[in-house]
Amino acid sequence: MKQSLPLNAAWQVMHAEPELGATAGCSALPLAERWIEAQVPGDVHLDYLRAGKIPDPYFGTNHDNIRWMEEMDWWYRTEITPPAVPEGRRLHLLFEGLDVFATVLLNGKEIGRHQNMFTPLRVDVTDHVKPGKNLLEVCLGAPAFPPGRDLRQPGVRGYGPPVRLHVRKSQSCYGWNISPRLVTIGIWKPVAFVLTEPVELADVFIDTVALHDGTAEVTARVELQHNHGAPGTVECELTVAGQTRSLVIAHDPSGGRHVERFTIPNAKLWWPHNHGAQPLYDWSAKVRRGGRDLDQRSGRFGVRTVKLIQEPDADGGISFIIAINGKKIFLKGMNWTPADGVFARIDEARYDQLLAAAKGANINAMRVWGGGIYEHDSFYRKCDELGILITHDFMFACGCYPQDAAFLEEARREAEFQVRRLRHFACVVAWFGDNENDVLADNSYNFPDYRYNKLSKQILRDGVQTHAPSTPYVPTSPYSPLTYDQNVPTEGDCHLWAHGFSYKADFYSKVKPRMVTEIGHLAMPAMEVVEKFVAPENRWPVWNEEYLTHGSDTWRLDRNGRYRTIWESVAARGWEEPKSLEDLIEKSQKLQAEASKFWVEFYEAQPTCWGIFLWNLADSWPQMSDAYIAYPFHPKPALDAVREAYAAVRR
Repeated sequence: MKQSLPLNAAWQVMHAEPELGATAGCSALPLAERWIEAQVPGDVHLDYLRAGKIPDPYFGTNHDNIRWMEEMDWWYRTEITPPAVPEGRRLHLLFEGLDVFATVLLNGKEIGRHQNMFTPLRVDVTDHVKPGKNLLEVCLGAPAFPPGRDLRQPGVRGYGPPVRLHVRKSQSCYGWNISPRLVTIGIWKPVAFVLTEPVELADVFIDTVALHDGTAEVTARVELQHNHGAPGTVECELTVAGQTRSLVIAHDPSGGRHVERFTIPNAKLWWPHNHGAQPLYDWSAKVRRGGRDLDQRSGRFGVRTVKLIQEPDADGGISFIIAINGKKIFLKGMNWTPADGVFARIDEARYDQLLAAAKGANINAMRVWGGGIYEHDSFYRKCDELGILITHDFMFACGCYPQDAAFLEEARREAEFQVRRLRHFACVVAWFGDNENDVLADNSYNFPDYRYNKLSKQILRDGVQTHAPSTPYVPTSPYSPLTYDQNVPTEGDCHLWAHGFSYKADFYSKVKPRMVTEIGHLAMPAMEVVEKFVAPENRWPVWNEEYLTHGSDTWRLDRNGRYRTIWESVAARGWEEPKSLEDLIEKSQKLQAEASKFWVEFYEAQPTCWGIFLWNLADSWPQMSDAYIAYPFHPKPALDAVREAYAAVRR
């Protein structure tokens, strides 16, 4: 039977000049002294921090002083002893996540290349390994220099440095107004040997197709992967919600596929937590041939349907409503952004802590923002258990992306992998092609024709419609299906941003949105958080580099702009300007709490509005921001205001 054997190896890492390799370069240090211990999964910033080679990137302007790291190649090495390979099987090496431009070598010979943080690399190494110890090396090329990409390509433009638009990795790590300029590098997910059989289960997907009279109709899509050997058939024992079927499925080098339909009587439906329970059913599948077991999988699924309702409203607008199991749901939402600027540091405990806080604030939906990452499976499992709906951006944000064939093909593979992975979770109820690409192309980047791009209008759309056809797809956020302005409130979803205005200004109070998917108010974190990123001598006033870089200015674009809007908001409230750091913290946090409560109550009272997603749940590093939880876990008073406001929502 197929076996996955975690590669628990002792890794080392070092940096070298691009293209020179691990044994060349201009360092005066002997080669042996350049290697340090590395953790895998991990990130080179964490390795070098542990080794005392860099300062804490989250304090002051330290992250600026380690930007040299993104301009270097990074070499990992370890010795591995492969398992014995029985007759009729093959040995594969699986990297679940490589960040990002990877060349993999075994005993000095290149065996694979990869260039996407969001997809795995699996290589057949049967004919490359030797008995005993083998040298495994991984070179991660400098993420500042994407190989084979023309960085001056016409039409590729966006927020911040254009290099990020050419690289399939988290966009925010190149610097954002909510995160540091810390371009992550590392083998950031587990590595394993896989002993394969000629055929394995590629996937088993359970989809709810109909509900009627207490009964649920579901389909089980069994997909096979042909690894080696001749075409043929396998026997499959498939169990769904306690019902077992014996199937025979044909396969050839293109794979194999079978769809089986099940009826579940007295079905227990999965609901967002304020509308019902979150029961999950079990499924399992085992394939065999000639009496020999080849592979098996198991999992859980929720019985639920989802529909995006876009119909004419009485006021001339177009509705934008998520219905679960036929019931319209008001989305008491919050935006989810990466929980740490070093993504390899995000673990299940961090998810548990933040998601418990979200449910405790009566949040029933979160939007995974397109500038971050596709989260680990444990995030979505927890949302399934807690009853928190997820609307999910693909990881493209605030830019006009390349449209050449190579880039689009990489995006297609990414979409296919992620949609197939996340379609198993009941919580994932909608996909959006990107964050703000179309609206900013028109309003900020002087490229209105970008709205016809192939990436979001074809490639990503087809990925969802092919692999999760029951899940709604929206090409961008914000989105207006009929009006030229992609951010018109009376259609689709809208983003409402007006830092510095009164939270009751006409900008907010004279609109009737169908759904608000971004809205927020800046606030300082608590003093104990400020002390973690600003030196004592710089804590007042705030007009210095340490504050500015921890308040949106990692690119030196905004300078003091966002801090200035806090003073403007204080003045709009009729209060005196802050006279001390303590005064600034108190007033900005009170404003954030008041604004949050007002917006939830104001928009929920409009019968045509069916959701609001506040920005954002938690910071990825210590900073001044819109977040409701400062890094690593310091809730602001506004989270209590959200809890109170959402508790009163009955839709």
